[in-house]
Amino acid sequence: MKFQEGDKVIVVATGEKGVIVEWINKTMLTIDVGGVQFPVYADQIDFPYFDEFSKKKNNSTKKSTTSDIPRQEKKLVKHIPRDGVHIAFFPILDKDEFDDDLFSHYRVFILNHTDDSIILHFSVKYNDQKEHDTKHLLNALDDLYLFDLPFDRLNDHPKFIFDFSLEKASKDKASRYVVEFKPKSKQFLLLSEKTLKDHNASFKFLLMDKYPGKEAEVKLEADENSQQFDNDKGEIDLSILQKAGFKVNKKN
Repeated sequence: MKFQEGDKVIVVATGEKGVIVEWINKTMLTIDVGGVQFPVYADQIDFPYFDEFSKKKNNSTKKSTTSDIPRQEKKLVKHIPRDGVHIAFFPILDKDEFDDDLFSHYRVFILNHTDDSIILHFSVKYNDQKEHDTKHLLNALDDLYLFDLPFDRLNDHPKFIFDFSLEKASKDKASRYVVEFKPKSKQFLLLSEKTLKDHNASFKFLLMDKYPGKEAEVKLEADENSQQFDNDKGEIDLSILQKAGFKVNKKN
């Protein structure tokens, strides 16, 4: 492969410089830019010395003594559909002692494809024991890395709890909205294999199609979390989730 973990690279479209964290598959990898990690395709990055060499060459051939008026650089425009908030899983491969590929872990991202800036309190439990607890601000139309999920921990009955609230409270919107997600090892193995077979980088689940109004407000009690998957516009409908072992219900 052209790039290796730890290589310094530049994002061709934006000029941002970062470091390669790891390969996701044969065409996509994760890079770190200023402490923020996100996935990119290999053909969207290059080594920074190509960019630096090109700049030096252009400077050396420039003979004009007149001052140049800087041109406004084109900004990379991302066309993001307003299709809700998703949780996305990027399968990461490793080699066993026989040099065969196996699933090592998942890079877990949350995708906020709405126009609302949302505060997320995110926690993970294994066998009902909390082991991961973080709080994040999800900017509108932004993606955020959450954590790495080891593949073998899917056997420990993981439970993801998403506790959403708006950054700017609204009298017409729920003050709090909670979704519980329980991944299953067999279903994830099938989805991971299909993802690689189709040459995709990830698979995802819809958590909510939009931030709900007051009528759908959810309140947590002492030892109770709500569960809701409104997947009318998502990739996987409720019946498929139920067959995969997810407990799906609506709570008013």
